[in-house]
Amino acid sequence: MSEFESPHDRLDRALDRALSRTLQPPQVSRDFRRCLHAALSRAGEADLSQLRSRLESERRAHLARLEAHYLRLRRRTLGAMIGAAFAAGAAATLALPWLQRHVGAEAPLVLTSAGAAVSLAIAFLSWSAQSRSGGV
Repeated sequence: MSEFESPHDRLDRALDRALSRTLQPPQVSRDFRRCLHAALSRAGEADLSQLRSRLESERRAHLARLEAHYLRLRRRTLGAMIGAAFAAGAAATLALPWLQRHVGAEAPLVLTSAGAAVSLAIAFLSWSAQSRSGGV
């Protein structure tokens, strides 16, 4: 220690000593320093405008992939909804005469209740599958 040393320098050195006694250095691979120096030299060579343009192009590509996925998901959802609506209509058309013979005037109510129960069962199964997979 020299007489020209500031109190902040002494405090920094004391803190460094205390930290080195308290914390263990992390385990790194043998060629970590070589990889670090190579990465630093590459980063120093890269021009800021080149880095910015590369990041912007990566961002545009990522957004394009997200948009394509979103559009594909919307189309699949719409197709599933249309298919389910046609299937439900066909099932109701086939089931209503049979229900009217066996249940009577209450057949539309029974059919509507059965459709609601099936919809709730599908929604619950979808929700439980999503919660198991960590989805939203």
